[in-house]
Amino acid sequence: MQRRTALKNIGLSFGALTLTPTIASLIQSCQTADPAWTPSFLSQESALLIEKTIDVILPTTSTIPGATDVSLIRFVDSYIANVSSQEDQEFFKMAINVFAGAAQTSAGKESIAALTSDDIDQQLNDYLRATPEKQSSRAKDFYDYMKELEAGTAGTPPIEGICHNLLNNLKNLAVFAFKNNEVIAKEHMVYAPVPGQQQGCVDLEEATGGKAWAL
Repeated sequence: MQRRTALKNIGLSFGALTLTPTIASLIQSCQTADPAWTPSFLSQESALLIEKTIDVILPTTSTIPGATDVSLIRFVDSYIANVSSQEDQEFFKMAINVFAGAAQTSAGKESIAALTSDDIDQQLNDYLRATPEKQSSRAKDFYDYMKELEAGTAGTPPIEGICHNLLNNLKNLAVFAFKNNEVIAKEHMVYAPVPGQQQGCVDLEEATGGKAWAL
């Protein structure tokens, strides 16, 4: 598969997350830690970087487990390996390498293992928490580049655009899996496998004590 085709199709499957039986099965099989686990799609370094990143996005608190506690890295690896298209898989490999280089350069670190939570948080500040104007500009740069790829006139890949797209897709995937994790759904959200009556216009604090619905 050519790189231009992979880039052209970035984010199509990541942007349409639905709890199908296949994905539900993946979440269920990947929701507990396994000391012997090794990634099936990602490299060890890529898995480490993604794990560090989603753990900053979904950190452990005094009341709620975090991404590492529910082993979200296992789901991310399985999702990309078993659900994502070949185009998205090729993009992900390329984009995670671009993000790794950008993160290490920004932090002045020589390895992914040396990156701290603060280093990752700075990257999230730069991309996920950037101003709407900057995010729009990066998205435009990226999609302009994809059009140039299609026309065969592309120059240097837009690093900021690639990181912006990767982190947004990764955030969406991690949050989706987190909210559908059995432990999170049953113990930290309002879980009703057989919903009862509908009550419209009810204050969330009054209805559920402020907790979001799991389903």
